[in-house]
Amino acid sequence: METRLAREARKISFSKKHLSLMLGTLLGDGYLDRTTRGYSLRIHHGISQKEYVDFKYIVLKSFVNSQPRQSGNSYYFRTVSHPYLTNLREIFYLGKKKIVPRNFLESNFDPFAFAIWIMDDGARDSRQLRINTQSFSLEENLWLIKFLQAKFGIVAKINKDKGKYRLRIGTLSMQVLKDLVLPYIIPSMLYKLSP
Repeated sequence: METRLAREARKISFSKKHLSLMLGTLLGDGYLDRTTRGYSLRIHHGISQKEYVDFKYIVLKSFVNSQPRQSGNSYYFRTVSHPYLTNLREIFYLGKKKIVPRNFLESNFDPFAFAIWIMDDGARDSRQLRINTQSFSLEENLWLIKFLQAKFGIVAKINKDKGKYRLRIGTLSMQVLKDLVLPYIIPSMLYKLSP
């Protein structure tokens, strides 16, 4: 159902903070849902990450019709459809497959987007960090390694998991990583980074 809020939200431009949150989310667990008016961004996590969903909701609430809700062990919300999300769909997807949008990342990836990506897909592994990029190809993962080195001086390697590839950021780069992202990591997600 079309609401006045949805009509008004479609007229609002996304800020840099909105864009960074969406970029990190789309690299991670978020996805763009097809609607009758284009695409909406769906934020969907387990109930144990309720605080994180609420955090994303607060950032994006100008573009959301209703409060986050629980369904079973899930907690989620979605934005209204927005013309810019249709653009993001073209940037982040090839058909139905999510891809690494290289040019877009080079222009828009910042520490806030990185923090969101880690909160979505990061996992502490002793004194290292794994980023669960298994949905991306080996070539895309290798490009992400070069990108993180060039952009932030962070050294990452490929880690193979059940025939798929993911990133591993080693101990030597963890302090650089923490200096970049800790200002944006919410308290309930600090467990994703090593002590």
